Amino acid sequence: MKIALFSDTYVPEINGVATHVFALKEALESLGHDVLVVTTNPKDKKIDQESGVLHCPSIKLKRIYGYGLSMPLNIKQYQIIKRFDPDVIHIHTEFGIGLFGVLVSKMLKRPVIYTLHTIYDDYMYYVMPKPLIKTGKRIFYNYIRSLYKRATIITGPSPKSHEYLINAGLRRNIEIIPNPVDVDRFSIQNVSADDIARIRKIYNIANDAFVGCIVSRIGKEKSIDLLINYIEKYSKINKNFRFLIVGDGPAKKDLEEQVKNLKISDIVIFTGKIPNNKLLPYYAACDIFLTASLTDTNSISMLEAMSMGLPVIQREDPINKGQIIENVNGFIFNNESSFIQKLNFVYNMSRDERLKLKNKVRNSVIIGNTKNNMAIRVIKVYKHAIEIFYKK
Repeated sequence: MKIALFSDTYVPEINGVATHVFALKEALESLGHDVLVVTTNPKDKKIDQESGVLHCPSIKLKRIYGYGLSMPLNIKQYQIIKRFDPDVIHIHTEFGIGLFGVLVSKMLKRPVIYTLHTIYDDYMYYVMPKPLIKTGKRIFYNYIRSLYKRATIITGPSPKSHEYLINAGLRRNIEIIPNPVDVDRFSIQNVSADDIARIRKIYNIANDAFVGCIVSRIGKEKSIDLLINYIEKYSKINKNFRFLIVGDGPAKKDLEEQVKNLKISDIVIFTGKIPNNKLLPYYAACDIFLTASLTDTNSISMLEAMSMGLPVIQREDPINKGQIIENVNGFIFNNESSFIQKLNFVYNMSRDERLKLKNKVRNSVIIGNTKNNMAIRVIKVYKHAIEIFYKK
């Protein structure tokens, strides 16, 4: 099968969508399929094609994590895709490259599979003033409905994707296909003791410290400020705790100021942006992954951490219920007291108890989130979409 994947972002950019599309391409190719990724090229104004990736000229959007926005139609790009002759068009974005994918599907008469990665209600503040957000949501819902209606099949990584569609006024079923993780790469076996010691030395973390982390874009929607407030309270109970915030983003300065005001600069450590191919020792240097975000559908960084054996302490998110199962792959908190209780529970585990928990955490990912498992499910969706499309 020939598959064209359309995405506004792609590796080496650091975000969940880029990682997802890269993993999907690799997995589909390993199963014998031909894949062309169509994405932006914010660093250059020319069309560039190499290793199955077509980079399209685009404008860099500084306010939205540096994503690229391209024109929805370019004849030269279209001719390249036409020669590739895809059986299906799979779009992973709603904007420039996604619209280009929809137009290409019309011109080539091919089915469109659309994957909803982002709950946009939580990101409106990036592009419009607060008084206009309600109006902006209504306008965007209309746009989303018009786009979704063109898709033969819609997929999403969690039930939160389905809920968003309902809120947007679209009454359609959605195929839930969890995000992937490369369990062969994200394994503690791939990290040496020296690598771990190096990371801890860089950030002045004692060998016996209990270390939590979050790997994320640093945006207001991630609720890292809530974690910092809770950690300030926890640090009074456990002087041996340290917290790594791995990533960068528009909320970083505010969070650094918050940490300074709380006088916990020696406890909460900002590493800045770390490329995905250098993340392994950061995960390995930590004991637990913490997240308070209610905007993620199925966090890839959380899955990477779990693949490394890190249990997750996650803020209660009823719509994503079931992603974290107590004492299997992590723990749920719903207030400051339960956060401190769950964190201390893991800290007070014996060495053997922690090792058993780490094994359970990794196994939970191997069972449900390998990239090949995802690709097999996606191929079934492609075949179904082709059947539906040609029957119509």
